[in-house]
Amino acid sequence: MNLPIYRLIINPEDETGVEFVSLVTNPAIEKDFQYFNEHKFQSYNDYPKAASQNAQRGIKLNEAVNNDCATLVGKNRARQLANGEAISMETIKRTYSYLSRGKEYYNPKDTKACGTISYLLWGGDEMLRWTERKLEELELRKSKRKSGFSIQDEEKRIISGAAMIADKPIYRYDEARGEYYVVFDRDTIFEIAKKWAKGDKYDSVNIHHDAPTQGLSLLESFLVDREKGKMPPKGYEEVADGSWFLSYIVNDDDIWERVKNGEFKGFSVEGYFDMAEPEDKLLSELKEIVAKWNGKN
Repeated sequence: MNLPIYRLIINPEDETGVEFVSLVTNPAIEKDFQYFNEHKFQSYNDYPKAASQNAQRGIKLNEAVNNDCATLVGKNRARQLANGEAISMETIKRTYSYLSRGKEYYNPKDTKACGTISYLLWGGDEMLRWTERKLEELELRKSKRKSGFSIQDEEKRIISGAAMIADKPIYRYDEARGEYYVVFDRDTIFEIAKKWAKGDKYDSVNIHHDAPTQGLSLLESFLVDREKGKMPPKGYEEVADGSWFLSYIVNDDDIWERVKNGEFKGFSVEGYFDMAEPEDKLLSELKEIVAKWNGKN
């Protein structure tokens, strides 16, 4: 499906810009943050072809019901699987968790039911069996290794990750526009980070885009610029220059436990942005970017 692409921009003179950095379970950029040395950087694409075919079928069935089924996360997952993209261990865990619960609502005879469509979007039976095997395999490997972090590391309570990834297409849906992508380019991210800093938003953090918290303190903020030696962290080597990374110290005991328990997996920025339809030349460039991220190049 050829979806429209919009650039998100801000105006330095008005209220647009980032108000909060939010701790969330499913970051829109689909990149989890790191804490101590426990983050898994490997990704896997050896899931069955049948799982990809299930996702493709789910996409077509969803189109037939006006894309009324599944969340943005489910639709993004279907695109990943349909394109044969590699997925992280965190994504494997989420997929297994969803399919284990979703199987109850799967009825292959009812192809209009959202339970059936959503189950297929996540890869269906074949993906459920593969994720179960893969997790068993990875846990077996893990049990044979020494722990990757020490008590001293844990006591630092530092989480690090991407706040915004330059040129990363983010899937969106609303009633007015239907399905589309939004993209933040390098220049816009610079203006956003600059305005955020000038506004002293360093410790403006909330939980799931809702409850503000004083439980985190900013440790680090930087924009990737390879020419100047500002390299992306390990595990993010593919991101474009201009991508924005943050590190926070977690002071709140409850939040730290929720980080360790896997409730909070990444950052999501919250704010006000203007939407611009790019000119023809830039639109072509953005379409190439989307194709690259979707594994079509």
